[in-house]
Amino acid sequence: MKNIIIRIIISIVVILVISACSEDEESTTITYTCTGSSSGSGPTIGGITLKEETYTSGSNSLTFVNSTSANNVYSGQTPFCYTIDVTSATVSMYKTNSANTGNATIAGGQAYPAYDNVTAYYTIMTGYPGTYHMYIYADTDSSFYLNAWGHSSKSAADSDIYMTGSAYTKQ
Repeated sequence: MKNIIIRIIISIVVILVISACSEDEESTTITYTCTGSSSGSGPTIGGITLKEETYTSGSNSLTFVNSTSANNVYSGQTPFCYTIDVTSATVSMYKTNSANTGNATIAGGQAYPAYDNVTAYYTIMTGYPGTYHMYIYADTDSSFYLNAWGHSSKSAADSDIYMTGSAYTKQ
């Protein structure tokens, strides 16, 4: 009889421990979406202030929550919140010019008519699942370009001198 009571007590303790663990897991689930108050606008890039709106490029989107944070959704996956730091560091980059009347030049001053030279601003996006370095160029408050997503360092972003072909446009 004593063994049965001990087994019952052990079973109850195990059930309580398992139950407590599963409750802790549920209460510590992290949601990677931006929260916080609105600042009235998105980040300012070279004098152009983007809107607190969703901008999309293909199946990717960035939703600016305020001037320093955005939810990123990559190809329909779970949104992640990123803190945005747009610095004053600039570089000249090539942006596709669909009219083929660009003013871009390459080494030696040779014309590069399929592209425009644009001044892009260095930005860092920090959040889960990592930190990404890139350059950003804003056409207007309705569209912007990145020189790719996910460079692991500033030097990698520096070596990618082309803005992606498709703009992120306001929806």
